[in-house]
Amino acid sequence: MDDSSSFDKMAEKLAKLIRQSNKSLEACLPSFQKEIDSIINQKRTDTEEIEHLLDSLSSMLYAGIGHQLYLKLLEYYKTID
Repeated sequence: MDDSSSFDKMAEKLAKLIRQSNKSLEACLPSFQKEIDSIINQKRTDTEEIEHLLDSLSSMLYAGIGHQLYLKLLEYYKTID
């Protein structure tokens, strides 16, 4: 087996792991959506709770996941005095 073949196999394995990771992260989105909707509908103002949720969502942004939810919660957060 030559180096390029070995590299290709490693790249394929890495790509598969990234796809699996993204699927796992996407599976969390409905829970985030539910919590964000609850915060907004109940007009909750616990900034610590909201900041924690924003932090959790921001960790998903690197994978291109959760952007809309992050922005939705951020826009709500900006309305809190």
